[in-house]
Amino acid sequence: MGLIINSRRIALRTGLLLAALALVAWGCGNDDDAAESDGVPTVVVTTSIWGDVVANVVCDGLADVVTLIPTGGDPHAYQPSLQARGLMEDAPLVVANGLHLEEGLVDTLEAVEQAGTPVFHMADHVSTIEYGSTTVQMGHDDHDDEHGHEDEHEDEHDDHEDEHGHAHAHGGADPHVWFDPIRVSDALPALSQALATHAGLDAGALDECVATYRSELIAVDDEVDGILAPLHPEDRLLVTNHDALGYFADRYGFQLIGTVIPSGSTLAEANPAGLQELVHLIEDTGVAAIFSETTHSSDDAEALGRAAGVKVLSLNTGSLGPPDGSAGTYIGFIRTNAQVIVEGLG
Repeated sequence: MGLIINSRRIALRTGLLLAALALVAWGCGNDDDAAESDGVPTVVVTTSIWGDVVANVVCDGLADVVTLIPTGGDPHAYQPSLQARGLMEDAPLVVANGLHLEEGLVDTLEAVEQAGTPVFHMADHVSTIEYGSTTVQMGHDDHDDEHGHEDEHEDEHDDHEDEHGHAHAHGGADPHVWFDPIRVSDALPALSQALATHAGLDAGALDECVATYRSELIAVDDEVDGILAPLHPEDRLLVTNHDALGYFADRYGFQLIGTVIPSGSTLAEANPAGLQELVHLIEDTGVAAIFSETTHSSDDAEALGRAAGVKVLSLNTGSLGPPDGSAGTYIGFIRTNAQVIVEGLG
């Protein structure tokens, strides 16, 4: 069986394209007053997901929000332009995910912060989980987990480090915290305080925005529970493109049995031995679908799906969907992903 692995080349091309788009975007209208528009401060945010969250916290026009990584862009692969760095330096506050999610932005964020711009890391204000904490390690010859499989397989990718020296596959805090809306809700008071302190926004108005948005996040969490209710516990097994759904699994009672890319970063690569093992795991467990990502090539996932005889469905992971689509807001993102997962596994 031949599984074609060309995601690395496509990821590099995508990164170059996004960098070019960023240059065009920031080259337009970026003047000396970029940090303030229409009399209100401009808060700079790294990803579209956190951009929408921040926009809800500064509701009713308390501040403008500018997102660095274009919608559809991979936060692992994004490289900032000089214009983007200048925008961050001029902002009263930069909001980032943290935990090295924005791999190409780490050095720039550190430099901007050292130069005096406060950087608020969302992941610093939630309860994090370790990579692999929701992963079931299984080999195809000898299993005995809750589904009758014995966990005696030692994953060859334990303690894997990518080319940037970051341990992603197992061990280390997982940065993909936005997949749990309750954790996001828990971080909002600290975000509100940072906005009041550094951007000079009215604390009382921020509190009202936060209270409204937290109620919406709690509501979508309840809604997702309802969407997922048809899935029995034994069906809540996930095979994903990369290790991004740990918090979703932790919140909603899923287990991850494998990833196409054995890493928490899309900059790593799939490998034939790992994909062959995944074929056996999928066959043994009866997993009905593999979940690829809108921000990354699906070629390897599609090849795996063909080899294992299962369908491949796409999730939004590191970015919101198009603004006019069902995943164009963070709440829509959470809801839509839950619906796709039920469609794939149900």
